[in-house]
Amino acid sequence: MITQAPDGDQPLDLHNALRVVKSAEETARRELRGNEALLYLVWGLSWLLGFGTLHGSRFGWLPLDYEPALAIFGVFLLIAIVITIVATGRYSRGIRGHSAFLGAMYGVAWALGFLVMGTLSGIIANVVDDFWVRGMLINGIAILIVGLLYITGGTTFNDKTQSLMGVWFLVINMVALLSGSEHYLTVFFIFGSGGFLAGALVETLRRRQQRQLTHA
Repeated sequence: MITQAPDGDQPLDLHNALRVVKSAEETARRELRGNEALLYLVWGLSWLLGFGTLHGSRFGWLPLDYEPALAIFGVFLLIAIVITIVATGRYSRGIRGHSAFLGAMYGVAWALGFLVMGTLSGIIANVVDDFWVRGMLINGIAILIVGLLYITGGTTFNDKTQSLMGVWFLVINMVALLSGSEHYLTVFFIFGSGGFLAGALVETLRRRQQRQLTHA
C-alpha cells in the first residue's frame, strides 16, 4: 500500500540543492580569502608598474638608475601586501574551527616561505656581483614560492582559477630564467602582470555568474 506524502512535502530538487551547496562554498571561500578579483587586480597592477619600472630602468626608456627603480618596485609590492592583509583580515574576522585553521596555516606558509626567500636572497647578494643576475635569481625563488602556494591554495579552497594561475606563474618563471638576465624582466612585465589581470577578469565574471544563479 502506497501512502501519499503530505501536501506540504515537496520532492527533492537536486538543482536547488546543488545551488545551495555551491553558494555556501562561495561564501566560505570569500570569508577565508576575501574578494579574489580585487586582490588579483591589485597584484596585477603592482607587478605591471613594479616590473615596468625595473624594465624601464634596464632598457633605458625611463630615466632611472636601477637602485631607485628597485626601491619603487618595493613600494608597489608593499602597497599590494598591505591591501591584501587588510582585505583578508576583514573577511576572515570571526571565522572559527577548521576553516580558521586552514586560513591560518595558509598564511603561515606564505610568511615562512618568504622568510626563507629573504635568507637565500642575502646569501645570493654576497656571492653574485651582477645586479641583474642577482635580481633574476632572487625573483626566481620568489615566483617559485608564489606558484607553489597558489597551486596549494587553489586545491585547498577548491579554487581552479588560483591553481591554474599557480601553474602559469611556474611556467613563466621557468621561461624567464631560461631567457637569461637580459630578458627575464620583459617576461614578468608582460606575462606575470598579465596572469594576475586575467585572473581578476575571470573571477569578476565568475562572481557575476554566481550572483545571477543565486537570484535565479
